Amino acid sequence: MTRPGAGAHARTDRRTAVLLVLAALVVYNLNFRVIQDGDTVPARLLPLSLWRSGSLNLDSVAGLAAAVPPGKPYHEPYWLHRSAAGHLYGTYPIVTPVLVAPLYAPAAAYLAWRGWEPWRLQNTSLRMEKLAASLLAALSVGLFYLLARRATGPPRALVAAVAYGFATGTWVISGQALWLHGMGELLAVCALLAATARVSAASIAAAGLACGLLAVNRPPDAALAAAVLVYLLVRHRVRALWAVAAAVAAAAPFLLYDLAAFGHWAGGYAWAVSGSHPYLAHPLLPGLAGLLLSPGKGLLIFSPFLWFLAGRAVPARAPVGSEPPAGSPPDRLLELAVVAAVLAQLYVYARADFRAGACYGPRYLTDLLPVLVWLLVPVIARLRGWGLRAFVAAVVSGMAIQAVGAFCYPRGRTDALFYPPGLDRMVIAPAVWSPRNAPFLVEARAGLAPPELLPHRD
Repeated sequence: MTRPGAGAHARTDRRTAVLLVLAALVVYNLNFRVIQDGDTVPARLLPLSLWRSGSLNLDSVAGLAAAVPPGKPYHEPYWLHRSAAGHLYGTYPIVTPVLVAPLYAPAAAYLAWRGWEPWRLQNTSLRMEKLAASLLAALSVGLFYLLARRATGPPRALVAAVAYGFATGTWVISGQALWLHGMGELLAVCALLAATARVSAASIAAAGLACGLLAVNRPPDAALAAAVLVYLLVRHRVRALWAVAAAVAAAAPFLLYDLAAFGHWAGGYAWAVSGSHPYLAHPLLPGLAGLLLSPGKGLLIFSPFLWFLAGRAVPARAPVGSEPPAGSPPDRLLELAVVAAVLAQLYVYARADFRAGACYGPRYLTDLLPVLVWLLVPVIARLRGWGLRAFVAAVVSGMAIQAVGAFCYPRGRTDALFYPPGLDRMVIAPAVWSPRNAPFLVEARAGLAPPELLPHRD
């Protein structure tokens, strides 16, 4: 039976979610820049290749695909792979570029009309990359608000959504270029939304669809996808087979592509699976400290409000006979499942190089941000007085840190500090541990980076 006023509340929540999407879309584009890296080049160009030649290879845009992004410390297009048949493919999974390809239809029509000259293709592809990336990130913010509303009231859900969207790498990583993290965040939110929805065949299948895409979009996220699927199987048993079937159906085409293009189900990540690269060669505890606490890349430094996750260790209590306290977790089993997935990813990234290449902040952990902030919602719901003020201050600090990245990085060249010339890239530079090298300090001193997407005279 529907509660009185539930329909009106649902409409209000949807309006708030739409406004959050629009606000995030504006904020993410205010810098008029694409904060790109070589990793994002294939995702930027593949949609145009699909429209131009109907192909999943990059042969039709090969000249531009081989270009190294300016200002980045790379000398070869490691993000490209030439198959045995001689075709050029992006090294990374193609879920993100395939799913955003419809957005590129107007750009492809424009290029077909004016010509596919390299300079025009470059300018158009950069603008489309920024638009697609910022839209994915903004959608995840709006949907996250709806997810948070299932655990708390509108004001606290709004605070959680603002923290997620503007005080984390969602702004500087996912909202600025077509890293695979943006789609990962969106799919993670969708999976949690569907898994916590009123149980039906449709909601269970939707959760499975999101999990299947999540697993093949970025392989480390398979841990999170598996956690949600295991939860559904334990909770709903036979009905959860809808989720498994949907996950397999969603993932299968992309796994077949990997086999065809790379000869391995892991695609461009086959080197990590085969053990032919010392990817997991770093010690665990220093890696964990680097991921979470280092001034150069620490998650708890760049998003200080996440320290409040420690509040989950304090159980919410209510007097006997009263209603459950605000922010009580909707399903403890789901929380435990996703916490296990978070720990698994922390282990992988701690054993890897936590610097995560040329980027601003803790990029590797970006996909986990919606999960971490979702776990934080019950704490936000309980905060009062000075606790709430401290949390808001931490969110504002995180927003300032992310704003520096959006408007200044990489003008201060902090990447060169963390990957100094002559140092083996498998060796962690001591500079990443120095407080004076914190990117939000170095980049802020360097000033605003040029807004290259604005029209300008040659």
